[in-house]
Amino acid sequence: MASESQIERDITLYARSQGCLCYKIVSPGRAGIPDRLLLLPNGKSFFMEIKKPSGRLSPLQANEIKRIKKHNHDAVVVWSLLEGKHAIDERMVD
Repeated sequence: MASESQIERDITLYARSQGCLCYKIVSPGRAGIPDRLLLLPNGKSFFMEIKKPSGRLSPLQANEIKRIKKHNHDAVVVWSLLEGKHAIDERMVD
């Protein structure tokens, strides 16, 4: 089974191959921020929290995703490279 960091690396490589900007998000003093912010070439953007299949979403992470969505921004949790690719692909459609 791939590690969470390997899944994140593979998703990042795929995102870049599709023309996306893929930023690692670090927010000192604010736990639970999603791992990545993806800016797609079609003008769409979204936050992505990446987990390995056996991982778990912490309550802080779930709360941050809820807050992001409440502010009318897109955020997803993916549990594999395939889910990450799918999240990107479905948002690439105008």
